[in-house]
Amino acid sequence: MTGMKEKEKENALNEIRILASLNDDYIIKFKEAFYDNLSGYLCIVMEFASGGDLMRIINQNLKAKTRVK
Repeated sequence: MTGMKEKEKENALNEIRILASLNDDYIIKFKEAFYDNLSGYLCIVMEFASGGDLMRIINQNLKAKTRVK
């Protein structure tokens, strides 16, 4: 977040608030967020996606010519 404009920082914090408020079976859950002073990074911890990411699932279905219901 170092070097970011104030508005960009506000937007990042708002995004964290939105992530924290989401509660749906089809959305990966937000766990926590913290600022790492050493690196200057804003870290967002999310639930582990044991089934992989959406791109992998899309590519699998394209290759198999199937659709997910």
